[in-house]
Amino acid sequence: MHKTVEKLLNGVVISCQAYEDTPLYGPNFMAAMAKCAQMGGANGLRACWPQDIRAVKEACELPVIGINKKFGDGDPLDEIFITPTFELAKEVIEAGCDILALDCTIRACRPFEELNELLHQIKEAYPDLPIMADLATLEEAVKAEETGCVDIISTTLAGYTRNSCANKTEGPDVGLLREIKKVCTLPVNAEGRIWEVGELEAVLEAGADMVSIGSAVTRPHLITERFVNCNRKYFKK
Repeated sequence: MHKTVEKLLNGVVISCQAYEDTPLYGPNFMAAMAKCAQMGGANGLRACWPQDIRAVKEACELPVIGINKKFGDGDPLDEIFITPTFELAKEVIEAGCDILALDCTIRACRPFEELNELLHQIKEAYPDLPIMADLATLEEAVKAEETGCVDIISTTLAGYTRNSCANKTEGPDVGLLREIKKVCTLPVNAEGRIWEVGELEAVLEAGADMVSIGSAVTRPHLITERFVNCNRKYFKK
């Protein structure tokens, strides 16, 4: 097992991301978020786009999982937007990420053969860089492990793809996590819709080797929105 992956085992990764339409967008804000996560005891960070990764690496000593999101005009359920190409992977690798994460789902627009080719292309160019496979189903987890190019399996996209949205859970997909742990030997990162300590405990009980948390920590407008919605429901009774 790669030493960087070992540093994340039994730990919490904080995802520091902000989009252009939110007040915290920009490298300086994400570096500050990352420093807060480090102060709080996080084991690692997840950051998006080269400029943010560089800023986070300068501000913190924790391992950084790098992604490079590229959004198109299609339906989000069908779109591959998490580091979809070798060129986008190269940008964040050269920005200094310690682990590369990318969409490893199997789609109509990109069959497994193309994904396998991309993973081998990345591994050939950067043989010492660990790869995290962001995926949505048990089949994808098995296929990703079979490539021999992946170091971590992550449930990041469970419920967010065409072939998994029908089974989307309100909280983290604990069932999928259990299924993956039964058949895969790689470390599994539980990610997606973890908002409460009880949900964290649930994925740990299901066998998660590490946990990534994003919105519940680093997206204040969504945190506020949850409380506001609860408040509104109360007064509508």
